[in-house]
Amino acid sequence: MKNTQRNLINSLSYSPLIIVIRLENDFFDTPKNRDKLFLKIKNITNSGFKHIEIAWDSNREWINLIHEIKTNFEYINLGVASVSSFKALDSVIKLDLNYSMSPTFNKEIHLKAIKHNQLLIPGISNIEDLTEALNLGYKIIKIFPAAKLGFSFLKKIKKLTKNEIFFIGAGGIKSTDVKQWIENGYNALALGRELPNQKINSNLERWLEEYKICRSHAINEIK
Repeated sequence: MKNTQRNLINSLSYSPLIIVIRLENDFFDTPKNRDKLFLKIKNITNSGFKHIEIAWDSNREWINLIHEIKTNFEYINLGVASVSSFKALDSVIKLDLNYSMSPTFNKEIHLKAIKHNQLLIPGISNIEDLTEALNLGYKIIKIFPAAKLGFSFLKKIKKLTKNEIFFIGAGGIKSTDVKQWIENGYNALALGRELPNQKINSNLERWLEEYKICRSHAINEIK
């Protein structure tokens, strides 16, 4: 799991936004929904974003859908969101994806994920769960719900972890505030419900352009 975590951290350090897509309740009832989803993913990647998560779904067709996405979009870093049960984890293990995320921390589920070498990033909202997750060897943590916990919680735990942990903010983050969240210490962000229809809007386009410029300047300074 150590190398998997490092690879994801490196990838998110280069492109720190994750777009989370949740399927409609009737998604698998209408064949056209698949085409719409693929077009959405294509538009997201064409806009310059490479990290996409598809929320887990209990429908038996969900695994086949993820296989199709994985095959058709080999250049994206595909993950699974909302993995909070053993059933969901079992589905993810079969897919051999780079990572998945949980909204909470359930030690037994995470122990099983580690046993199967599946990176299941824990969602943390308190110090006790953070300590447990770190003891299991996690170097990348999701703070959820970030909007509710605020910047003060992140600053507090950064002091405890001596800035050695990669933190992803998720939950209630709006596209208008991406720059602010990054500037206040988050290493990466996951945007889902606050991003209407998971479409890349002008706020994210402007942020991406500014981010590319800043990254280019930083690289030139190193050279």
